[in-house]
Amino acid sequence: MKRVLCPRCDGHVTFDEQRCRAGESLFLVCPHCGKSFSLSYEEIVRQPDTADCGKIVVLENNCCERQEFPLALGDNVIGRRNKGTDVDIAIESSDADLERRHCIINVRRNKNGELVYTLRDCSARSGTYLRQDRLGKRDQVRLDSADVVSIGGTTFILHVPGGDEEE
Repeated sequence: MKRVLCPRCDGHVTFDEQRCRAGESLFLVCPHCGKSFSLSYEEIVRQPDTADCGKIVVLENNCCERQEFPLALGDNVIGRRNKGTDVDIAIESSDADLERRHCIINVRRNKNGELVYTLRDCSARSGTYLRQDRLGKRDQVRLDSADVVSIGGTTFILHVPGGDEEE
């Protein structure tokens, strides 16, 4: 699986790159704004791979609906969806305490090939909370499967491949 930014709204569109062969184009529709666009095979090859690195599930609340976002290897910048804001995970929300660049989840493989997840705050005014504990400015904490993270008035849960948490 790969993901690309929508040319109209900057929302992420996840797609299966196996549906396209050399010399062909793939037509996509943005789930956020409905814009139709195409990618050539060469553009698809250049997109980052989102091989199963887990996901975050944003819980439904008075500011937003339930949303799911795949994680990729490396830094995954999380923030409020807004055209022009450079984030990897753009949460659709009216939460004023959720900043455009709020926190980062880094996904990497350790020397045994296991995925390791770490969380850090992007100096957000309202803070980033892991299990109700606020992260400090320079804190980088390890995340485990089913950890609950709060950013502003928005909460999400980490789901990792092979985790035993319930959907």
